[in-house]
Amino acid sequence: MSKPRNTKTHLIDLPDNNYKHRADLTQAIQSLGEIKRERDRIKSKTDDQISKLQLNLQDEVLPLDLKIQHIASGIKYFVDHNMEELFPDPEYKTCKLTTGVLKLRKIPASVKTRGSSKFLERILSENGLLKRINTLISKLGGVYVRVKLELNKELILAEPLKAMKKIGIEFNEESERLYITPNETEIEIEAVEDAA
Repeated sequence: MSKPRNTKTHLIDLPDNNYKHRADLTQAIQSLGEIKRERDRIKSKTDDQISKLQLNLQDEVLPLDLKIQHIASGIKYFVDHNMEELFPDPEYKTCKLTTGVLKLRKIPASVKTRGSSKFLERILSENGLLKRINTLISKLGGVYVRVKLELNKELILAEPLKAMKKIGIEFNEESERLYITPNETEIEIEAVEDAA
C-alpha cells in the first residue's frame, strides 16, 4: 500500500525549463546551485532552531525527571517492604489506590550472553563443526544463499542447565518490575531500583 501523497499545493513562480541553447543550460545549472544553497541555508537555520529548542526542553525537563525518579524510587522501596499488604493475593499483582495503580509484572528469564562471531566460532570448533559450517557457507555463497548463525535462545531457555554446561551461557534471572500509573496521566512509569 502506498503512502498517501501530500495534496497541499504551493503556488510558486517556476522558471521556464525549456532550454534552447548551451548558454541557457549554463544559466540553469548556475540557478540550480544558487537555489540549492538557499534551500540548504534555510534548512540549516531551522535545524539550529530545533537544536536550541531541544536543549531548552532538556534543561526544563531534567529537574522534573529527577523528581520523578526520586519519588518512584521511594515508592519502589515502600512496595518492596510492604509486599504482602499491597498485594495480598499472589495471583493478582495490581494494587489500586485512590491516586493511581501499582502493577507488578514478571520479566521472564533471558539469555544474557551475546552471540558474537568469536563466541559462535568457539562453540562450533569445540563441537567439531567449524570446518563443516565453513564448507557449507562457501558452497552456499556460490548459489547466492547466506547463512546467519545465531544462538537458539528458545532452546537455551528450555534447557538452561544443559546450555550453561555445554556452551557457557549466562542468564538474566526472572524478576518482577514495578509500574506506577498515576490516575491523571496515561503514562506508565517504570520504577528502577537504583534511581535515587
